[in-house]
Amino acid sequence: MTRYLLLIAVIVLLGESLVAGDSAGKPLMFADSYMLRAQGTEANYWNPALLSVDTKDIWLPAVNLGFSLANNSLDVKIYNHIMGTGYLNTADKDRLLNMIDKRVMILGASQISLFGFTSDNFALSSSVNAFAKASFDKDYLRLLLYGNTDENYEFTRQDTNLGALSYIDLTIGMGDVTLPLPPNIPTIKAGLSVSLLAGLEDIHTDTFYGSFTSNFDGLMVQQDMVFKSGIGGAGFKSLIGLVCDPLPQLSTGLTLDNLFGFISWGLHKEDLNYHFEVDSVYIANLSEDFYMWEASRTKGESYTTKLPPELRLAALYRFPKVSVSADYVQGFATSIVTSSVGRVALGAEVLPLATLPIRCGIAFGNSDYPWRVSYGIGFRFSTMELGIGMQTFKSLLPGNTSKGLAFAFNFKLGV
Repeated sequence: MTRYLLLIAVIVLLGESLVAGDSAGKPLMFADSYMLRAQGTEANYWNPALLSVDTKDIWLPAVNLGFSLANNSLDVKIYNHIMGTGYLNTADKDRLLNMIDKRVMILGASQISLFGFTSDNFALSSSVNAFAKASFDKDYLRLLLYGNTDENYEFTRQDTNLGALSYIDLTIGMGDVTLPLPPNIPTIKAGLSVSLLAGLEDIHTDTFYGSFTSNFDGLMVQQDMVFKSGIGGAGFKSLIGLVCDPLPQLSTGLTLDNLFGFISWGLHKEDLNYHFEVDSVYIANLSEDFYMWEASRTKGESYTTKLPPELRLAALYRFPKVSVSADYVQGFATSIVTSSVGRVALGAEVLPLATLPIRCGIAFGNSDYPWRVSYGIGFRFSTMELGIGMQTFKSLLPGNTSKGLAFAFNFKLGV
């Protein structure tokens, strides 16, 4: 029985469809080390200071996108082992628990282009954005594998929670603005993009508490969950960026995203309430109705989802046939779209032919994000560029040890 319950848990973890967000399309191929590589419409979302008369392009609907499947703990190999084994011995159970640090996490986000174009140093674009974050406490799996071991378990929202957010943006940006600085300081250019947001749907864990106790007083279980959900909202966010070329081959940059970012939900609000309870139950009572389960939906109050600011620093160095980049990202708070734990990404592009760029990148993980490696290839012509790429999570190459896979496609027309 334990084997099949565990299999269900693994399928849920590996079966969550995630999309690699703001990194949909070409940025995914560099593992998100992309702030100084963005050109044309892409700069609207990465660094509007790079918008200029020298780069013009057009985005067509739904041709810049990415899809991924990932979690931070379990890989395909362990799934195949569970499927191929009639039972789990102690070593298997220990191996499963050792793969998890403190909690199992599922993370994802997406950006799928609707349209975009540039004119001089201005850009106008729109995209569909979706973010997902879910986690559950390692002790849930411990209970599933070993049962109660004379311990009292307590579960809180910190390690067990669920959230999903989706919206459409309409973004206008302006860049290539030279700051008035003394002549002995390298030229610094600035840019700004502002986004009107139409909220599609939001759901998040508002309160969560669980406990499990088994002793001489019997079995006692309590689980209380309240989820807030909203459909239809309106909001705003902005992005400022700076770019400086201190050396002919070296570019550096800084962006601050999600300034004044929020979405207010007011069209349809609902609270989802769940309560499960088992109190002082003994083996002799198992033939009776020994548990209580309650679920209800109530009308919710209007609420606002905050989009905390996120700082990004980057450097890009260009050799004749190779370019290398490094990005550092630091959020100011943890939310559905940001992490307060800093992370680093490195990217590279090799040009064996002027029309055939080969791309790769690595994003180092932290407690909120699994590390990942990206590969991609492009085809670049005077009036058109397209590319395909893939990404593997917590594995250098795709295979049985991967915690997930991602795929991306990008296409734009130059004018």
